[in-house]
Amino acid sequence: MRKILIITGRLAEGIVKKVVKDYNIDVHVANIDVAAFLTPKLIIKEIKKIEKERNKKIYELYDFILVTGLVRGDLKEVEEYKKIKCYKSTREAIDLPLLLENLDKIELSTKYEADRYLYNLILEECNKIIEESEKEKERFKIKNLKIGDGFPIRVLGEIVHTPYLSKKELEKRVKYYDESGADMIDLGMVSGENNVDKIREIIKVAKDVTDKPVSIDTLNYKEIKEALKNEIDLVLSISLDNINYLINDIRDYDVPIVVIPKENKIEDLRKLIDLLESKDIDKIILDPILEPINYGFLDSIFIYKKVKSLFNYPTFFGAGNVTELFDVDSHGVNALLTAIAYDVGANIIFTPEASAKCKFSIKELKIASKMLFIAKKRKSFPKDIGYNLINYKDKKFDEQFINYGVDKVFYAKEGKFRLDKGSFKIQIDRERKEIVATYFKKGKPLLEIRGRKAKEICDTIIKLELVDSFSHCMYLGRELEKAEIALKIGKKYNQDFPLFYNEFWYLSEGGDRDAES
Repeated sequence: MRKILIITGRLAEGIVKKVVKDYNIDVHVANIDVAAFLTPKLIIKEIKKIEKERNKKIYELYDFILVTGLVRGDLKEVEEYKKIKCYKSTREAIDLPLLLENLDKIELSTKYEADRYLYNLILEECNKIIEESEKEKERFKIKNLKIGDGFPIRVLGEIVHTPYLSKKELEKRVKYYDESGADMIDLGMVSGENNVDKIREIIKVAKDVTDKPVSIDTLNYKEIKEALKNEIDLVLSISLDNINYLINDIRDYDVPIVVIPKENKIEDLRKLIDLLESKDIDKIILDPILEPINYGFLDSIFIYKKVKSLFNYPTFFGAGNVTELFDVDSHGVNALLTAIAYDVGANIIFTPEASAKCKFSIKELKIASKMLFIAKKRKSFPKDIGYNLINYKDKKFDEQFINYGVDKVFYAKEGKFRLDKGSFKIQIDRERKEIVATYFKKGKPLLEIRGRKAKEICDTIIKLELVDSFSHCMYLGRELEKAEIALKIGKKYNQDFPLFYNEFWYLSEGGDRDAES
């Protein structure tokens, strides 16, 4: 059995000892409050104390040492000096048992916290569950994609108003949806218009970019006929209004279709199924239509359950009907809608990303689908399974405030900004996923600095000697960090304005509407 030493600080002593009490672990408390402030030199100093107390070399006592993953820098120096390996453990002490139980499965590092390796390990186990499910026999396929209750809910992303997009814009959109994790790409047409002449090119562009199934979203039977001729993989939607124009084409091309009701949902779907089955058409997906909030949302959920019990066909769940009409950040809503979709037995979940507030919806639905599928397979709650959508808060919050007891306390006040020899315009290039800082002198742009992290741009500005005042340096640090956050989470960035500016944040900050970020 391996003998392990954990070196920690005074503040974390209690929690560390508590979580490792059932393991073969020794805990040494260093002469420091915060374990994250340990350095290789301080660790070596503590090792010398232990060697003196025990009258043995550290490598005779222990197989290796663990310190918090929050320690900065490389710990290789400890091994070079004291002949014992010193690794970074998890960032949070509460996760130490998970690390200790999986030591044989991961490779510890002197540079990086163990969390990233544990996360990958958990994800591997989760992905094995999904991979095993994909081996199951399917009754229904859309192109090469298996559809059914034994598989994860498939995500169908709609590109709205495709006839209005240039070839380059459409290619870019298809690629983005593909990279976001969409299982299928939907080409949304324009309601009330006839764009038959553009169908062939639109489908060709999409299929040149992706190998995933491509669908068309229209009720115009002429557009659907043209799409069928051009090897569309799925048709949205067939209704009682257009079925008589299309039923022979559907049979001949043998392409899966989504059918939708009008007013009497159950009865309309039954009529459509009877008509299609009379022509030996069985590649049918039922969309009972998810209604928006306050317009029959809950009733429509019950209808989904009823449809699933009455008809032996896959069902289609239009999440965008809720998210696009609800002024809420989309990730939580998408997660809950996916949970509902699983509960009512849906097989395809559908969304556009039409509005800015719904950006990343496809990625959110894909992650939620995996999360809920794994939880369903494990018969567990959808938590602690590797995938999550906790994007802006923390699953565990054990932040500590240290009162150092200093005599002098200054309460901050905003001062005057001193003009420097030049100025910067900070923007985000979304296409290249870069922060751009353009340097101006006497109103003329002279150069720009590009990067994805605030620190690298700040370091470059200092290296080029483009600033000479502390106030300007601190200002740039603030603005570039805001730009980095905005780039990462898809938030709009405006230089000199707060990143979070709506009523929710004003109230949480004590109501100071004039407070700058």
